[in-house]
Amino acid sequence: MKLYNIIIICAIAMGAIAGSTLATIGYRNSHSPLPASDILPSPTPTTENPTPPATVVSPSPSTPSTTEPSVPTTEPSIIKNNQPDKSTFFQFRLRLVDAVNRRDANFIRSLVTPETEWNYGGTLTLDSYNIDDKNSEFWAYMNKAAGLDCAIDNQGKVANKEPGSDVWICPDVKKALESIRPSKPNVGQLAILGQDVNVRSEPGAGGKIVGVVSHEFVAFDGNTFNSLPERMQKAVKEKVVDGWTPVKLQNGQQGWILNRYVYDQETDYRVSFVRTKGQWRLRYFLPGNGN
Repeated sequence: MKLYNIIIICAIAMGAIAGSTLATIGYRNSHSPLPASDILPSPTPTTENPTPPATVVSPSPSTPSTTEPSVPTTEPSIIKNNQPDKSTFFQFRLRLVDAVNRRDANFIRSLVTPETEWNYGGTLTLDSYNIDDKNSEFWAYMNKAAGLDCAIDNQGKVANKEPGSDVWICPDVKKALESIRPSKPNVGQLAILGQDVNVRSEPGAGGKIVGVVSHEFVAFDGNTFNSLPERMQKAVKEKVVDGWTPVKLQNGQQGWILNRYVYDQETDYRVSFVRTKGQWRLRYFLPGNGN
């Protein structure tokens, strides 16, 4: 093969790699911590992981699920030795999810204290999110963060925490982190938060199921993202809950996953709650990098 041909082939390969990398950077930088004025989709999420887990079923787009997939519908209130147990947080979380679905700004205000953190620089406050606007992106951010599993923060040191209560963080990324091992290395930066989450051949519940993933990491498919028209690229970035993200699995399979279950620790929001004087309070509401 002539030297000229070899140079041309190398240039094409380097261009493809650079394009994929730039797409990933653009996708991650697009998740701004400041609220935008986009009109969000219905607060009722579409359930894209099957129930029960052994059956792969997705609801019709016209009839989205009205229940949160990982939130218990009933949970008894039990207090042992005058100390609250996990059930009190489960009950609170049910009320929180309902308030988010109803866009109840007063409920959110009741959780905020002077100690609530909004970013590490201290430049954001609750007012920054204009939560009286039912189309504020705050609702989508909180929906995604608290709508799935939460976990106890054993490292959380909080003043005035009620004795015997736990500090909670949402979402629970621990299961995905635990999936990383020598035989199954981390293939990407996107954590899948859910059991038996469908991977589809195209965005939308009508796409063919080409794989199923559970609490693991996948890669953002920058090549597919680059090939999308601008309108679809915008939907990937801005539809925090109901949009679809192009991904690549560990086995090389390409597909799409509902954004509700796709979590990027560097850009997506996380929240924490602590019980103080008999009430659950918002400890922090932070974008991924805290800025």
